[in-house]
Amino acid sequence: MGSFFEESKPVNAYDVDINNKLKLNTLFSFLQDVASSHADSLSLGYNDLIAKDLGWVLSWAKLQVEEYPSFGEIIKIRTWPKCRYKLYSMREFLIYNENDKLLYSVSTAWLLINVKTKRITDIKNLPQQIYYQPDFQALNDFPERIIIDKEKETLFSKRIRYTDLDINRHVNNTKYIELILDSYPPDYHKNNLLDSLTVSFIAESFYDDEMDIRIAPKGFKDKYDVIDGVNKKTSKQVFQALVGWRIPELK
Repeated sequence: MGSFFEESKPVNAYDVDINNKLKLNTLFSFLQDVASSHADSLSLGYNDLIAKDLGWVLSWAKLQVEEYPSFGEIIKIRTWPKCRYKLYSMREFLIYNENDKLLYSVSTAWLLINVKTKRITDIKNLPQQIYYQPDFQALNDFPERIIIDKEKETLFSKRIRYTDLDINRHVNNTKYIELILDSYPPDYHKNNLLDSLTVSFIAESFYDDEMDIRIAPKGFKDKYDVIDGVNKKTSKQVFQALVGWRIPELK
């Protein structure tokens, strides 16, 4: 996935929340769409890779919010491959409004897997070379292990159903973003703005799996809420997120 790629997306009525702000799970869907379009244009998309039993898996993402767009706006999503980091292929995103005002900065880490064995495979097995742009970055961050020592409280349980599944028959990462957002009641969203999110997608979930969604408020550096999902049957962590909030400015 080389050079730079840009695509515009309209913010529809069903894309916004109770505050008329673009929902982050929808933003993640937009990012995946644009990354997929870019990969397709470089012969590194779904159809190119599945022919060789390969596929991209989003493993980690960090997002910083400057401003949320509202219903009726058009946003421009710019993306490029930044570098290789360990086994990850790093992809960056900058999202602007129609007046070129920066809305979001996003860094993501992708793994290449063999879809039959589910094992990570080396990027050198791709059918085309990736041309990275290491001199350009949206965020200067990379995946790291997060260890906390605070107790987590179980908020609710989620059983995986048909509409949670994607083409690979597992839960798409945007569904985990929904669970993170659903960990807070409407009044909290009304009075606070989520301004940063770091999420690690650790394990797959499948139909009829059940997860406990847990929270440790200010559980990381006394600044970020820690939210995770744990498979109730296996006790394995499925995802983990750091969530930062700010008080919205009065207008």
